[in-house]
Order: sequence, then structure tokens, then C-alpha cells
Amino acid sequence: MSTVLDALAARLASATAHNHATEQAPVAVLWTDGDRKWEPALAALRARLPHLWTLGDYDPAARQGPAAWVKWRLGTVAAGEPAPVIYLPGVSRLQFRSLEDFPEPYRPIAELQFRGTWWTQQNGKDWTPLAFLTSKKGGLGLPVAEDQATVSALERLVPYLLEANVADLKKHNRLEAEQFIALLCDDVEHEVLAWLDHPEKARAGFTDAEWSVFRDFVLQRLDVDLDRDGALVVAERLAGRGGVWAKVWKRYADAVSETNYARILPVLEKVAPPQVLFGDRSAYPAHNEQQEQVLKKALADLGALPEPKIRARLRALDADHGPRRGWVWAKLGKARTANVLQHLVALADATEAPVGGGTREALAGWYAESGHKADAAVLAALALADHADGAAIHAAVRALYLPWLQRAADRLAEVVKAEGYPASEAVPVEDGTCLLFADGLRWDVGAMLASRLLAAGCRVAQEGRWVAFPPVTGTSKPDVSPVRDQLGGGAGAGTFNPSVKATGKVLDSATFGKLMAAAGVQVLGGNDTGDPSGRAWTESGDIDKYGHKHGCKTARHVEDQLRELEQRVAELLAAGWKRVRVTTDHGWLLLPGGLPTTSLPGWLTDARWQRCALAKATSQVDLPSLPWAWDPQVSVAFPPGVDAFSIQTGNSREYAHGGLTLQECYTPVLTVSLDRPAVDGKLGDLKWVGLRCKATVETTATGLRLDLRAKVADAASSHLDAPKAVGADGAVSVLVPDDGKEGTAAFAVLLAPDGTVLDKRNVTIGVNEP
Repeated sequence: MSTVLDALAARLASATAHNHATEQAPVAVLWTDGDRKWEPALAALRARLPHLWTLGDYDPAARQGPAAWVKWRLGTVAAGEPAPVIYLPGVSRLQFRSLEDFPEPYRPIAELQFRGTWWTQQNGKDWTPLAFLTSKKGGLGLPVAEDQATVSALERLVPYLLEANVADLKKHNRLEAEQFIALLCDDVEHEVLAWLDHPEKARAGFTDAEWSVFRDFVLQRLDVDLDRDGALVVAERLAGRGGVWAKVWKRYADAVSETNYARILPVLEKVAPPQVLFGDRSAYPAHNEQQEQVLKKALADLGALPEPKIRARLRALDADHGPRRGWVWAKLGKARTANVLQHLVALADATEAPVGGGTREALAGWYAESGHKADAAVLAALALADHADGAAIHAAVRALYLPWLQRAADRLAEVVKAEGYPASEAVPVEDGTCLLFADGLRWDVGAMLASRLLAAGCRVAQEGRWVAFPPVTGTSKPDVSPVRDQLGGGAGAGTFNPSVKATGKVLDSATFGKLMAAAGVQVLGGNDTGDPSGRAWTESGDIDKYGHKHGCKTARHVEDQLRELEQRVAELLAAGWKRVRVTTDHGWLLLPGGLPTTSLPGWLTDARWQRCALAKATSQVDLPSLPWAWDPQVSVAFPPGVDAFSIQTGNSREYAHGGLTLQECYTPVLTVSLDRPAVDGKLGDLKWVGLRCKATVETTATGLRLDLRAKVADAASSHLDAPKAVGADGAVSVLVPDDGKEGTAAFAVLLAPDGTVLDKRNVTIGVNEP
């Protein structure tokens, strides 16, 4: 790469060319610079030209001194050394023509014009940066505009100009101020935005001379003086997007985030939008905020309208406010209500069609296919509600969702009255299967989990299952377990808990664990992955616990729960389980403002929960009822539709379960598996020698690797610098680089070429097992 400085050095070197037969070699090259145009780049010139001397104040270390020093120094140049280039700032070529007028301080070197040679233009004038760039005789012959802005930028950026690649400069048909400014900062739009974001910090990144050039260029190009006009004027121009400001705005809109250019928003918020009827005001955050308030008011007023008009109103509002989801303010979280609106429209669409299905099977199919989309839309809307706009969003959701929930619940009640409540089916747990219990995994949330797992490359089969009635954990959780056949009714009916048939003891967690162990089912806690050749039960997630405590805020918690469940499934599959079957005990209702109430005095019941109750044998209650799943002689009363018994709770009945609705009673079962690699491998002997683990692998495959991890499926938890390839003889040796890890529990993990876990073994780093 040849730079302007390289070309300059070459021209100076060629200035000493002479006819060796007829001419004496010049003792020096005189470089006059009457206007000191090159002086700002003197440091770079000295670094590049070791034989450059400068006329000036005495500074021998910089090869600089007065005329007398220059003349003395010439006498020390040994024969055969290159002739020095004597740079004469403030001295022009014309001054050498009249010795009478020659400045007294410079007279000791006046005679060098006869013994040396000049580096000047062909017309005898001093070389200026502009002349050197443009001249075809001795210069670079580049096309440079000679307007004031261009010349000013060029001359003030000489140090940057010298570093420029000549080939890059030649790519331009015409070099203007913008190209020279690019040598100082190649992204003017960013620099302007950086200044508006943090003026003091941006200014500190320039020297005074550089800032002067940059500020003048911005003034010439964008018609704004950064120093004199200030941030508010710059913000007005940015929001106006007129002319060249459109490019600056695009850069801002593309790059802004909550951490990038974050301080610009408060300045833009002070800019008043233009008062025009049909003008584009999308770049004004004040206008966006005003529209947010308009929309919140409109949503809050929906409850006074009949359902059909609510839907029509929502669609009209979306036509007006939907475009704001594409404005930059949405990316910054400032168009929350406009974002919610799309989910409210989805709710309007999902609740408009009639509830489908005249039989249990048909009704379940309708809910699984389309009905659950209303629940999903509500969750998505509520997840965006906060303290500022929550009331408006809650009001809009309730206005559409409650009537639809009631219609769906009424249809299920009709079907169950005609056909009875379906008997729950066992969840199979064959060898190689880990049953993952997720408390409160409603159908729509299960569908979200299935989508995430599919995106992660898993095979997912989603089926539906009617839970044991009533849909509360005490009743429904044991029903999905592998020991369900060992349980029945008994003394636990008052808390809806079954008892062990063999002992009559009410089921508790300790007894549950013992029954599972006796049935040959591993109970896996925490991150334990067990023996994937057998059967196992593990639990993950706390949607139900969170819902009872926080009500509608549960919607914001669902994403975290999905992430946790997805990670647990991946961990189990990576450990070698053939399949992970995700199941649950019940779904739930979630309604802003709380469920409607039905009165049931406590003195009439032996047990009373929000959505189910056991009436005393001596009481007569006029409520629908169904047999308890564990003892059909026990009748479970529940409120009609989506009502709840009027019990004081922390979330005002926003979250509840235990009654007869599709949301509570029809739940997903996800069977998740992986396409296993065609290769196979098994860990053989493992032996520690200090912090080095030596292992043998039983395999016929190639490309296998050994890793040591804190978590089986998490490559980021590796204790090694990198997994080690298994040799052709099946041997492999890995070294733990951190001696502080000695004694730490870990897993030796055998990996297929694609990273899939083929085998694992518990180890203690540096310790051989007895």
C-alpha cells in the first residue's frame, strides 16, 4: 500500500538526481514552505524521513536548529551519506532571490541555493499540500475541488492526508471536503450522533485543530454549528430529517438501542412535533407518547361497548396505531401500548368464531387447534402490561376474554352433562424415558414450549390429556405418575389427596418417593440426569406457585419458565435419554380484575378452594358437581362457568384452577426426542495422574472427543481449554489447567463429532475412584 507520505518521500529523494559526469552532487535539498502548510505534519515527516532537518529553534534531538546550526551540521555529513532535506517553515523560495532582502537570521544558509537543490514546483513556487495532490508534474495528479471548504479541510488535515492510501484517493472522480473529513472520521453521521448523545465525551476525542475542521464541515454540510447552536437545535434537525439529515436519521434509527445512543432520546423528547394535519411525525417521540396516551384512553373505554363493537374498535385502533410498531420508539420500549394492540386484535379474532365441538373429543380438538390461541393472545398482552398502562390493557383484555371464557366453559359443561367427565389416561413411562413434570403447564404454554424445542432441533409430538378431576395438584399430579395404580381415595379427600391402597396412608412427598423407588423409577432432583437406560421422574418449573402469588404478573414470568424447561429437556436428552415426556397436573384461568364470584358459605363445606369444594354430608348446595377422580363416591362441587368462590386471596382471584374449563382440564403431553447420531461410543477405564485424566473409549467411530464438564449438556461449563480428540486406538488424555479444580465433582463426557453426548460418567477431578 503506497501512501501520500511514501510518494512525498520518493519525490524528495528524486530531487537529488544529477548528472554524475558533469554535475556535482547537491549538498542538501531545500524544501521551502513560506505559509507553513506542511508544518502540522512535521512529526510524521520526521519519523518517515531520517535525513529531514528543520530550520527553527535549537532542538538537536529533533534534528532542528537555527541557520548557523544547519550550516555547521552540513559540515559533519560524511562522504557517501544521503544529502539531508532541509525543511524551511516560514521561508519561501522567492526570499532567496534577493540577498539584500533576505532575513538576517537565515543568511548563513543563503549560499545553499548554489550548492544545494530545490524541491519546489516546476514554476518555482513552494509545494503546498493542494499543489502536491493536484499537480501532474511532480505531484500526484489527483482531481481535487478547490472550493474553500475542500481546501480548508485538506490543509488542516495534512497529518491524516499523509497516511492516506493513494490508490484509495484515486478511486474518487473528484476529491472534496467530505473525502478529506473521512480521513479524520470515516463516519460523520456517527460522530454527529455521538456528539448529540454525549457532547463533552465526543468533543474530548478531538484535538482543537481537529474539532475546528470537523465542526466547520458539519456546518457546511448539515447547516448547524455544534458549538453555537447546541444540542436542542441539532435534535430538531435530526427529527426533521430534511435533506442530508435523512441519512443521519437513518443511521440513528438503525443503530439506536437502550444502550446505544441512549442519551439522544431525552433531547429529542424536548422537540415539539410540527402541528400539521397529515405530515409525518414518526420521528418525534413527543408525538408517539401523545398517541400512546390516546390509545390507553381508548382501550380503557372498551368495557362500555358490546363485544362486536369492541372488535371493530380494536381493528380501527390498530389501523391507526399499528404503524407505530415500526417506529424507532417501539424498539426503545416507548410504544408498549401499540405493541399490545396486535395481541388484542389477535384476541378479538380468536374469540369471534363460535366455540366448536359438540362432543368431548370434538371440543378438545377445537381447543387444541384454535381455541387456545385466545389464551395465548391474553398472555402476550398481559406480559407487556406494566404499572403505567396496566389498567387500560387489563380492561381491554377483560372486555373480550371474559365473555368468551364463559361461552367455552358453558359448552364444556353441556358436553360433560351429556357424556360425563372423561376418565384420565395413564402417561406411559417406558424404558429410556424420563417423565418431566411441569406444574401448571396450560395448553398454550405447552405449545410455546413445543415450538422452542422444535426450533432447537428436537422431535416433538404434542398430545392432549384430560386431567383427573378436580384439576388441583393434590389430585392431578399423582395421576400422571407411574404409581397411579397404587393409589385410591381415603382420608385425604378433604385436601383432594389420594391415599396409598396398601396402607391407607394419605400420599405425601416422602411416601411418593418410596413408591417410585419400589417401582424402579428414578426420582431426579436438581440437575441430576440419572441412568438413561431406565425410567425416571423429575420436576421443573413453578408457574402455578407464581400464579397464585402474583396473578396477572404471571404472564411476564412465562418466558423464564419456558427457558428453564427447555434447558432441562436438553440436559436430559444430552445425557442419553431416548425421550423426555413433559406432562402436567392442570392448567389455569387468568383474568384481569379477577374471576366473577359465586357464594358458598364456608360453614356448608368440609373444604372450600377457589374453584372447587367438598360440601358437608348434611349440607344441600345448589352447585354443579362431579365425582372425585380417586373416589367416585366423593362429590366435588364447583362454581358455574368461570366463577370462583368468594374467598379472600392475594391476587383477587385473577389466577385460579380447580373447576370445569378447557383451560384447567385439557392439558398437553409433549414427547421429546433427538435424532441420535449414527456413531456410538462408551467410556471405558478412567484414571487420574495428577490433574491429567487418561481414558479409554470403546468405539469403532472416528471424530469422538472427551470433555470434562460441570454440567453434562453445557459446553460452557467445561473445565478444559477445549475437548480432546479420541485417538485411533481409543485412548485419550486431557489436562485440567486450573489446579484449583482438584477435588471438584464433574462429568467425563464423550462427545460425537456433532457435539451430541454419547456417554457420561461422574468423576472427581484428580481423584481416582476406589
